[in-house]
Parts: sequence; structure tokens; C-alpha cells
Amino acid sequence: MDENSTANPNISGTQSVASESVSKKDWIQEMCEREATPKAAREGTIESFCKKWGISESTYGYQKRLKENKKKIVEIWLNEASNGGNEVLAKLKDNALEGKEKSIEMYLKFVLELAENLDITSGGKPIVLPSEIIKQYAPDGITKTDSE
Repeated sequence: MDENSTANPNISGTQSVASESVSKKDWIQEMCEREATPKAAREGTIESFCKKWGISESTYGYQKRLKENKKKIVEIWLNEASNGGNEVLAKLKDNALEGKEKSIEMYLKFVLELAENLDITSGGKPIVLPSEIIKQYAPDGITKTDSE
């Protein structure tokens, strides 16, 4: 039970535990859906999410890092991506290849955000981006380019 609810003396301990589990399942599912949404499209902050569900930010972070929840996040993301996202991503990639700076930035942010959540490799080798993109958009510390 959360701090805002009151105990019902007519509910047995087992039923109370079951309702707590349902509530936990609900917020974890919503957290997974939130994390599968690109940062720019998310509503509210982690702080507001935690207040809504009556949890601490450290609990949110802990649950987000659990392997089973990471798997849920990726499954949700892949499902959303396969439901129309492919066309949008393809258009974004085309615009990036045409040299449109905003599209390049958005596409690389997407790839880098995905790479943070997944171990992206190609045949056991890291994916290598073109040097001009690395120089302009990669975070500090990433230096391997297509010419190396």
C-alpha cells in the first residue's frame, strides 16, 4: 500500500499484498513504456512520474536497470518502432544522408540513445560511423571513425 491509502480491515493480508503487487506492476509497466519513448517525446520528468506513483527516484532508477525491465523496455520500443516508426526513421536517415544538419543530429541521438540501452554490434564488431559525423555530433570520448 502507498502512504496515501488506508488499510481496509475487511481485506485479508494476502489480498492487501496482491493489490500492492498489482500497483507495482502498473507503475513498472508505465515506467517501461516511458523509457521506451524517445526522451524528446516523453511527458513530464522522472520526478513528476515518481510523485504520481509515490515512489522514490532511486527506486525508479533501480527498476529501470533490472535486466527483466530492460528487456520489457526494448520489447516495447521494438514493437513501437515496427508499427510505423520504420518509415519515419528511414525518412530521417534519408534527410541525414542528404546533409540536413537537424536530421543528422536527431538520427545520431537516436542511435546513441539506443546504443546506451543495447549492446549494438555487427558480426561481433562495433558499428563505425563516418568521421565527419563523429567529429560534429559524438559525445566526448568517442573517437573511432570509418578511417581508422
